[in-house]
Amino acid sequence: MSVLRDYYVRFMKLVSLPDNEDKEEAMRSFFSELNKVSLPEYFNWAEEVVEGIHLRERASQDALIWVNLDTWDVKRYTYEDFVGESNKLLNYLRGHGLGRGSKLYVMLPLWPEIFFSTYAVVKGGFIGVPTATVMTSRELEYRFKVFPPDGIIADVESAKVMDEALERAGVKPKVKVVVGGDRSGWESYDSVRSESNVAQAEKTRSDDYILAFFTSGTTGPPKNVGHTATSYPVGHLMTAAIINVEPGRIHNNLSAPGWAKFAWSTFFSPLTVGATTTAFHYTGRLPAEKYLQAVDEFKVNSFCAPPTAWRIFRAQVDIRKFRFEHLEDVVSAGEPLNPELYHWFKEITGKEIRDFYGQTESTAMIGNPPWFKGGKIKPGSFGKPTFMYDIILVDDEGREITRPGEVGHIVVRLSRWRPIGLFKEYIGNPEKT
Repeated sequence: MSVLRDYYVRFMKLVSLPDNEDKEEAMRSFFSELNKVSLPEYFNWAEEVVEGIHLRERASQDALIWVNLDTWDVKRYTYEDFVGESNKLLNYLRGHGLGRGSKLYVMLPLWPEIFFSTYAVVKGGFIGVPTATVMTSRELEYRFKVFPPDGIIADVESAKVMDEALERAGVKPKVKVVVGGDRSGWESYDSVRSESNVAQAEKTRSDDYILAFFTSGTTGPPKNVGHTATSYPVGHLMTAAIINVEPGRIHNNLSAPGWAKFAWSTFFSPLTVGATTTAFHYTGRLPAEKYLQAVDEFKVNSFCAPPTAWRIFRAQVDIRKFRFEHLEDVVSAGEPLNPELYHWFKEITGKEIRDFYGQTESTAMIGNPPWFKGGKIKPGSFGKPTFMYDIILVDDEGREITRPGEVGHIVVRLSRWRPIGLFKEYIGNPEKT
């Protein structure tokens, strides 16, 4: 086991401390040390953290609670179940020719299989390409041409779009797996279930790619953000600290798969600390009242939602009908949180929404940490730089801004250390990096 495993053990104790100045200083010291650590040659988060710590210590605790808000069906997976189901998929994919460095596109709704797929990617040393179900065949065609898939996992509707894009791109993956139905030319996910629930972890190097996120392409063609076996699994210790996800507690993040936020807050942050992650699936528009009912009914302790969702909650739901007696940490990310939402939620519930900020290329870089609760949050501000990143503001000429009130550009300074949570590069586009 690598030295990084010990940092996870220490972090789990720190994140459970009371949310006060002592916790702030303990976290500052912890990340100051982590920022200087020499990464080991090899690291596999699935093997060393999820299985090396949580599977041994909390095998019977829920790792995932999945709820279908349309039908109120519930599925629960303990850490033992979670790892076993993921191992079955990993064995199946290996049996169809995938190995370390193979590119696996995953285009699924918020179903349990999206969790098993992501875990299999990390444990197997594949390069997962999270793909939102709203992608068009033209958008996929571009991605397939620049980063051809070796394997694909998709639901029935997404599989149709995938096939159109594959034909136009002239690409033929080694295996295509369809979930939730059947499609000609695709293997049914039912075949996965007969595989062994035991699998050996890949010996991944710390700088091996494990995730490749295509950006939305607002400033040109989409760029391919390459994250490594350490940048997300270790980098999201900072995200977990900001959200305040604690071991043994229950976490929910309102986010669709296919985007970095799902990996940030639904997957890595809770599973890193041995918490229970919850997934509230729905079709169509956000059923605001049902969603908050699930947060309340399933005793969620930490809840993250984007400002768009908070605005819907405010407009459509009388939140006074919910007790939220288990809810201790409420956070927001994805776009600026306007002060009105902060005041509205605090006035009714007594709880503060803590805004934070990061990018697909990073983990949590700026935020309102849990020790800001109780009077230190400035409504409308997304907080202060986190301890993993050296953040400064610069003017248009690149000069550092030091006077209060001046507008500038947020910059990650690399001259003193390179944050573990920062992506490795834009794959195939080094000049953009």
